[in-house]
Order: sequence, then C-alpha cells, then structure tokens
Amino acid sequence: MVKSLILCEGGDDEAFIRLFLKSLNIDKRKIDIRKLSSKSNFFKLETYKNENILAKIDSQYNKILFLFDSDYKESGGKHNGFENSESSIKEMILKIKEYLEFEFYTDYYIVCDPITKNGNLEHLILSTLDKDSKKCMEDLLSCIKPYHTDSNKKILLTGYKTIFKEPLYNFSHPNFDLLKQKLEAL
Repeated sequence: MVKSLILCEGGDDEAFIRLFLKSLNIDKRKIDIRKLSSKSNFFKLETYKNENILAKIDSQYNKILFLFDSDYKESGGKHNGFENSESSIKEMILKIKEYLEFEFYTDYYIVCDPITKNGNLEHLILSTLDKDSKKCMEDLLSCIKPYHTDSNKKILLTGYKTIFKEPLYNFSHPNFDLLKQKLEAL
C-alpha cells in the first residue's frame, strides 16, 4: 500500500500529529510519521538518503509533508525564523526532486504562533487557548521570566496539562485550520 509520509522533528511533534489525525478521522494506516531528530536534519540531502526515505518515494510514499518549528530568527541559526525556514525547505524540496528526477506531492507546515510567526509547537498550541487559560499562562510566564525561561513555552504547556484536566487541544480553533488542510490533503 502506498502511503503518505509526515516528517517531523521529535516525539512531542509525533504525538501531537497522531492526536490531530485521530480528531480528523484520518486512517492512520495510510500515513507514516518519521522523526528526523532535529530541525537541521530537514535541510541535508544526506538525512533522506541515510534514513532510507528517498528509496521509498514513489514505491511506498506518494506524498510527503515536512513539519517543523519556525524557532526564532534572532537566535541566529540560518534556518531559524519563518522566512528562513520557508526558504530552506523549498530549496531542500527542489534538491530532493532533482536528485530523484521525478515529481511527487510535497508540502510543508512551519509550526509557530500564527500571529508572530515565531516559536514552535508549544507556541501554536498556546495560541489556541481560551482567554482565561491564556491569561493564566501569560501570568505564569511573567512570573518565571526572571529565570530566563521566557522563550521556552514547553514549561507552560507542561504546566497547563498538569493544572487543567480538560482537553488541551482545541482542534476546531482557526489557528489549526491551515495544518488541518495540509493533513487532509495527504
């Protein structure tokens, strides 16, 4: 059976994607999810060769969705920030297609806060919280800011999961719409 492939950074991303696919009633047997371990691996042709991904395109995978964090341009990495990430993945997709010498479906989703275009999965999730929950998280963030954790919202997300017993992910929130469209296209 030919499947779609979702490439993501790590375990938290994979778990989130699995929950999202389940909420969309997408048959998980039609999709493989592979972790590339770090964002930098998305931009190396060798990664796709070494992970045996290129050899499986067409025979096992007919669609690929690249899903990784925007991070922060200010942090200095050449692939960091939304624009740099987008430029880098477009370039990598071209290299893969040139290497394989045939066309196939590819798409990408850069995970971030959709307003600031910065951050990671935690920023996207926190952008979907209701007003009261968001205020609570912002207050906590202000409280821990002196400890230089202000850019690591993973702490907040973990706290949110522990404190609030209701479902964390509001997949019907408009901030998830673009990702929903990309997952449904697979």
